[in-house]
Amino acid sequence: MATPQTPPVEKPAAGDDDSNGLPAEYEAWRRGRWEEVAGANGKAKVVANGRITDRDTHTLPGVPGRWSTSASGALTVTADAADGVAVDGTTVEGTVEVPSGCSLGFPDDMVGFAGGADGSYGLVVMDHGAVERSGLSGIDTFPYDPSWVLEGRYRAAPDGRRIEVGRLTRPRSTEAILAPVDLVVTIKGTEYVLAVLEDMPGQRLVVFTDETNGTETPEIGRWLVLPLLEPGSTLTVDANRATLSHHHLNPDVFVCPLAPPGNHLPMRVEAGERALVHDTTDQT
Repeated sequence: MATPQTPPVEKPAAGDDDSNGLPAEYEAWRRGRWEEVAGANGKAKVVANGRITDRDTHTLPGVPGRWSTSASGALTVTADAADGVAVDGTTVEGTVEVPSGCSLGFPDDMVGFAGGADGSYGLVVMDHGAVERSGLSGIDTFPYDPSWVLEGRYRAAPDGRRIEVGRLTRPRSTEAILAPVDLVVTIKGTEYVLAVLEDMPGQRLVVFTDETNGTETPEIGRWLVLPLLEPGSTLTVDANRATLSHHHLNPDVFVCPLAPPGNHLPMRVEAGERALVHDTTDQT
């Protein structure tokens, strides 16, 4: 991908329309976005995640312990004391239940947490030194452009519609993902219809490609996270808030969906995030 042509923005500072010409809401979003990526529980610190949804034994790459569910539907972990797994500060020896929301400890200062109930759980393991070691220092963006703040509306899709899309597994795979609505948006007088995915419950996501992909932005496209609204609702679509997928933070952990067929905009969307920025100095 081409070298960014605008200065990277690191941990955006507070601002308003008068101080630097950027809307205060956009600056607040940039600060929140950096927190989402590199903050206390930032996604760039995630080194493993997984779902435990049955009584079969699951393991996570690089993470000790064997995870399963009990007959009662509780999450359990099995480990030897030498594995260094701790639940709420107590070292695991044998098989113990893992309460939802408890703190988990692992060797090398890794920490984790699990959430869920009734036989369905998500497990996330984080390394708080990962951002520093990677040199991640910011996210390069196009200059803010108010002309890319658009009005859209949700159009109903057939009930229960799923769309077969690619997923960034190794090797790549496909999956039929729930797509409950379409986003209808007019850009420079032309109406475009983009399928909206619900890859995770409660999250509406447009994965799109455009004519900047492979040069100024990643070839795999970018994301627009949208609100949960009923079909027929109107909403603001701000392409300045187009983001890189989580896949760029850790491709082994985040196996994100690709753009559905038809979600290509035949133009240059010169708005939103372009690339992660890493400090080139020696991190050792």
